[in-house]
Amino acid sequence: MPCRRCVGLLLLAIVAGCSSIPYSKRTLDVDVAVSEYERRSGSAEGLKSFAIANGHAQDGWPPQLWGLRELTLVALYFHPDMRTARARAAIARTQLESAGLRQAPGVRLKPEYHGRELPEDDGPWTLGLELEIPLTAEGKREARVARGAFLADAADIDIAAAAWNVRARLRDRFVELESSREALASIEAQVAARREALALVDRRVQAGMVSALELGTQRWQLAQLELARDREAARAQRALGELAQALGLPLDVVGAMDLRLELEPPEAVEMDAAELRRLALRNRLDVHRKLLEFGAADAEVKLAVAGQNPDITLGPGYTWDQGDNVWSLAVGFSIPSGARTQAAIREAEGQRELAAQQFQATQIAALAAAEGAAAQYRSARGRVAAAQRQAQLQREQEARVVRQFDAGAADRLQRVTARIDLLTAQDMLREARTESTRALAQLEDAVQRPLFGDLSVLPDMRAAKLPELSE
Repeated sequence: MPCRRCVGLLLLAIVAGCSSIPYSKRTLDVDVAVSEYERRSGSAEGLKSFAIANGHAQDGWPPQLWGLRELTLVALYFHPDMRTARARAAIARTQLESAGLRQAPGVRLKPEYHGRELPEDDGPWTLGLELEIPLTAEGKREARVARGAFLADAADIDIAAAAWNVRARLRDRFVELESSREALASIEAQVAARREALALVDRRVQAGMVSALELGTQRWQLAQLELARDREAARAQRALGELAQALGLPLDVVGAMDLRLELEPPEAVEMDAAELRRLALRNRLDVHRKLLEFGAADAEVKLAVAGQNPDITLGPGYTWDQGDNVWSLAVGFSIPSGARTQAAIREAEGQRELAAQQFQATQIAALAAAEGAAAQYRSARGRVAAAQRQAQLQREQEARVVRQFDAGAADRLQRVTARIDLLTAQDMLREARTESTRALAQLEDAVQRPLFGDLSVLPDMRAAKLPELSE
């Protein structure tokens, strides 16, 4: 009977310690991923809910015109980088939960057989049951939980960093597409003007008024513009494909969208040195992550220090020894090696010092990047002002030539030439404004605060409902 009791207690302990979670099969189906990608569009129901949750009007989705704000919501919803970052964060949170769990007790069954039987014995068997109850050294569990909490927070920072990178790539592709289409329109206008000038020069050559050399020069300039137009058309098509990739949408879907390429950055972004440094240190996600990594390294030092304390294992047991009930209590100690624990502490302290130096280096790099981007932006604004003055001068010059033409003091070729000069000056102004926009984008990345007119604050993506491949 006591033997049966031991077996029953053992089975009860084993069943109580077992998990009841069944195996959940997870397969990867290429066809499912492809079909999910092909179904993506701006009118997806989940995207509409996501847009409404982030301030878009309920009756205005999908929008008629797709500007940077609307496309930003699309990219944050569809781009795979968001799901990847959230999957990593889920692992970190699971590891945090595991770090806070106590070590489960163990059970040992010790059957023994006696070769010599005595007349008064109840049988040749001895059946023992022992429990192993671990008592972790003081401070170890707390240090593991603290380290896991820092790493889980760092994973949440990675979600925000992924959202910022998705938005930054979209912004850059948007600027590139806008720039290429504006450049293409500018070149088309110059080509039309050059063709008109070529026709006028051709008639003068036929009339013997100018030499054929002037006609060759006009033809060469027109050929150069037509070549530039072809290159710009290819660049615009490539920019559209890169925009589709940044959105996570099929190219044909993006091609059918009515894009509102009117990116108007603030007229001027003024930041003094103190505000620039404050924004860089407060907003930069890599600075926040390095601070959390330092906290995890400090918790690792606490864990190494707690490793000097021995772990204790209590082992209460019961043995049925040939008719006799024997109760026991064993106490075990894991005696840590002094040299090994000291080496572990020194290594952990070294890792903490490295984390501190990396945090400071990231701070300095963030400050330097912000100051450099601000200087580039100020320089780009200066070039825009100079290009505006030149364009204004050419506009005034064209107006004078038009007045002279109306008065009969200038011919048609002079008028067309003045228009070409104005178009060239306006093209230089367009390039200067594009460079200013790119410089502002670099400043935005340096301080990681939205400066364009899409979203003043990026959505919190940690709990956002995103599409899954199984949908």
